[in-house]
Amino acid sequence: MGMCPICNGMNSLGLTCDTCQQELIDYGKVMDYYGDYEAYMPIDLNKYSNGILNDLKDELCPHYIICNKCGNTTVYLVKEQ
Repeated sequence: MGMCPICNGMNSLGLTCDTCQQELIDYGKVMDYYGDYEAYMPIDLNKYSNGILNDLKDELCPHYIICNKCGNTTVYLVKEQ
C-alpha cells in the first residue's frame, strides 16, 4: 500500500485545463464520493470496486479534477509513493 502525496498534502497537482488553460481544482479521491461511509473505508478495499483497472496493483490514487471555468471533469491517477 502506497501513500498519495496529494491526499497527504506533500504536493499539489498543478494541472491546467486542456480546453481553457484554467488551473484545475482537485476535489479529492474518487472513492470519497461513492457513499456516506466510503471515506472511512480502507482505501485499498475501495480500489477493488471503483471500476478503475489496476489502481491497486499499480499504486495509483484516483482524484476527481474539475475546471471551474469550462466545467471539464476527469479522473487523474496520482502515483502513490
